[in-house]
Amino acid sequence: MRGPRLAVLMLCAMFVGLWTAHARAAPLEQAVKASFLFKFAPFVEWPDNGAGAGKPFTICVVGEDPFGATLDEVVRGQRISGRSVNVRRLGDSGNAAGCQMLFAGRSSSAGYAPFAAVAGQPVLTVSDQKSGVQGSMIQFVMQAGRVRFQIDEGAARSNGLVISSKLLGLAISVERK
Repeated sequence: MRGPRLAVLMLCAMFVGLWTAHARAAPLEQAVKASFLFKFAPFVEWPDNGAGAGKPFTICVVGEDPFGATLDEVVRGQRISGRSVNVRRLGDSGNAAGCQMLFAGRSSSAGYAPFAAVAGQPVLTVSDQKSGVQGSMIQFVMQAGRVRFQIDEGAARSNGLVISSKLLGLAISVERK
């Protein structure tokens, strides 16, 4: 009787250990992604760089927000091209007007197409492979336990954005069509 109890106890301890390790990794993963979001901007050239002078650089999050307060902490007090940085959460069907960057999180809404509203506009679109969102210019992926990203340079270019060769060089893959 003692053997089966001990085995069950050991399995429970392993499960709790794995769950705890995952729980610690998830906030770190989101913090790294939030930092990347902010750091992508200086490596992107928008066609209307001078037009936004005096207005905040706005990073928008549509769908579920995986970052919570982490993204706000990352951008607090920061500037991009001399502009203050603002974070706006749009929910599932928010208005993306005024966004320079749009991150799409998961959504359970039928017909969820977060980038449709900004198609053809100079808005840097970013998603997470886990969210299952298609059509982003930059997509986060996990590789060997590390946060990496791939870039669709063709999509960025067709929306009037130029991504620096330095950022392209850091991507695990670049689509140039």
